[in-house]
Amino acid sequence: MPFNVPTLRQLIEGGLIDIEASLDEVLPKFGIEQALNSSVSGSVRDLYDYQSWIVRQIIPSTESEDQTIIDAARYEGVIQKLATNAAGPVTFTGSVPIPVGTVMTHSDGRLYRVTLSNAPDSGSVLVEVEAEESGAEGNLAAGETLTLVSTVPGIQPNGVTGEISGGAEIESVAEVLERLLFRKRNPPMGGAVHDYVAWCREVAGVTRAWAIDAYQGGSTVGYAFVFDGRTDILPNVTDQQAMSDYIYRHKDPATGSDVGRPAGIEPVPISLTLKVTDLDINITPDNTELRASVQSSINSYFKTLSP
Repeated sequence: MPFNVPTLRQLIEGGLIDIEASLDEVLPKFGIEQALNSSVSGSVRDLYDYQSWIVRQIIPSTESEDQTIIDAARYEGVIQKLATNAAGPVTFTGSVPIPVGTVMTHSDGRLYRVTLSNAPDSGSVLVEVEAEESGAEGNLAAGETLTLVSTVPGIQPNGVTGEISGGAEIESVAEVLERLLFRKRNPPMGGAVHDYVAWCREVAGVTRAWAIDAYQGGSTVGYAFVFDGRTDILPNVTDQQAMSDYIYRHKDPATGSDVGRPAGIEPVPISLTLKVTDLDINITPDNTELRASVQSSINSYFKTLSP
């Protein structure tokens, strides 16, 4: 049966009744007994509050402390995903290699550093760069311009990017909780359909994933995933290749053991297409706060839908 935690006022009144019953007299309004009763009642109320807090931590939920969720998830083998740095190709015009470690900047001040430099080819030099700062802000669309911070003799200062991607923020506690609950409801089975969903969601930036058994016949599993933290939530070619490699074989984030698809199973990426939905909603009263609330509710609902 439910238990109602008494309020401080109820504890004080109950304590007063007990003291008066024990002394067999009515206490004066002001006195040492009243002060002691209030002090003890306050301490008892603190204990009730502490017990209420413990209850919220025993089973991780949206009411639990952030660190409780993170620690409980780690114990179950769900490790919070750290922020990652965006990386990708940049092409410069020039006749000499660009030294590894060379820094370049975007017009908005974002910095990138060369991690791999190729030999010149037909007047062009292709390098791989990585964002100096971790997070989604480092992602760049193809065709952006990066400028060398320091001049490299034989290289034109401006380069053109390919798609620089892979940057993701640290995983939110809410997402950690979602993955923890999914794992508890769907324990790892070494290659069951739900394992593909879990594997996809272990990759930095991936927020939702789906898997379909026998997608293209026996011994195939279809999988799809999206990045809700990006403007374009659909994975690009680089993302698809990285995910394919991860599903094939990767180190379990918790144990460090090699895990991945079972032998004889062919994972098949599912190509997703965004569906535009035109909504005509009349809100009363129509104000900014209510519009934002409705928009948030619609977005949350859309995220519950499967392809």
